[in-house]
Amino acid sequence: MNDEFDGMFGRLEIVNYGAFGRLIADWALGEKPWPESLEEFKSIVEPDIARVPPRMKAIHVVQPNQEVFYLRLPPEKMIKRSLQRFAEQDKEGGTRYQVPPFYADMVCGDEGLSHTEFFLSRVADYTISICM
Repeated sequence: MNDEFDGMFGRLEIVNYGAFGRLIADWALGEKPWPESLEEFKSIVEPDIARVPPRMKAIHVVQPNQEVFYLRLPPEKMIKRSLQRFAEQDKEGGTRYQVPPFYADMVCGDEGLSHTEFFLSRVADYTISICM
């Protein structure tokens, strides 16, 4: 079992950051209705935009306004696990911290991303980021 996707800490896996970011933008702007159930969400994103891990059973969509700061705390088990894992990697000199590939594409210019493509990819990343 691959704990990064299938296990109890499995993360939503983005297949196409730009397309996922565009969906988030469309939902936030009211250009498309956001999904009301996890099944509806899956029908929109799977398999070409994102994959939803089996541990996820529901979806909760929240759209704050400019007057309210939403402090989103990670699940306790996930942050504990990540802190332990990264402390071990720090001691052992493990592999580099993994970030989505579009960051290198923008910094190194490999893919020639436009500012809009990079922004939408970042929207996708910070929408799903949670204590890897």
